[in-house]
Amino acid sequence: MIHGLTRAFSEARSLLLIGPLDLDGDAVGAIAAVARAVSVRWPDCHVRILADEVLPARYRFLEDPAQPFLQAAEIPVEPADLAVVLDGDPGRLGTATAHFQAARKRAMIDHHKTAERDEVDEALLDPLAASTTELVLQLCDHWGVPLDRPLAAAIYAGLVFDTHVFRYRLTRPPTLRAAARLMETGIDHAFLVERVLLDQPMSKVRLRGRMLDRMQVELEGRLVWAALDEAECTGVETGGLVDDLVFIEGTEVGMLLVERAAGRVKLSLRSRGGVDCARVAQAIAASGGGHARAAGATVEGTAAEVATRVLVEVERQLG
Repeated sequence: MIHGLTRAFSEARSLLLIGPLDLDGDAVGAIAAVARAVSVRWPDCHVRILADEVLPARYRFLEDPAQPFLQAAEIPVEPADLAVVLDGDPGRLGTATAHFQAARKRAMIDHHKTAERDEVDEALLDPLAASTTELVLQLCDHWGVPLDRPLAAAIYAGLVFDTHVFRYRLTRPPTLRAAARLMETGIDHAFLVERVLLDQPMSKVRLRGRMLDRMQVELEGRLVWAALDEAECTGVETGGLVDDLVFIEGTEVGMLLVERAAGRVKLSLRSRGGVDCARVAQAIAASGGGHARAAGATVEGTAAEVATRVLVEVERQLG
């Protein structure tokens, strides 16, 4: 996989790096790191970074002013030599979809167990990797790109984001060895963790309080869930809130539902391990997916309807 992907990069004179919907620390870190690595390995390659949304404020420190994150809807669609989606799959690109499909060759770099490579020519996929940036580090090693601090910071940001500072079970010995290598470049571990995970606007703290105040308990405490409406979430990042629902004593599954426009609901799931969240998400929506312990989907219906459907799937897995 890595050799075919490398050949695709080496042959490209124009490159699109594309992020999935709902950009998070791993996606942003992976994109920023690949953009920097390509500028070192193939300096004549023209690189553009596209996403459906504006780059979230918490991740702007990872952005290179020379390689800004652009909103796909504001950029004319032109056929690049290679388009690569990072930390997601071609079904979750929103307005960037047309740019991806117009490319002469398409690829993906991802670590989600539900990743599908049917729509790409080349892929680097490993569901055992703790983050997509862990795979990007492998690419940098394969390409002979040395780790400087900006490159290491982008990779490390994705690593600590997706492992939640090495708390989750995808954290393996290679993950910790990679983290040590990155820290040896002189990056500031505490600063990066604070920026991508801990610092929160007051609006998000207040939203967390409302979520906890209205949480509901099902299956004798094994499932805890809450719903938030579109109005109260406007302009507020909701990523990570669901973790407050699963890490309750006796709880096995946490679920957060955020109502959106046009009768859609954003579903976020977390599990302690007894329930495969990716299987639940895929059972609820064709576009659903993720990891066994963390997954999500965008679902048609009301929050109450989606909660009922998820409850059935979780109860089926718990037995």
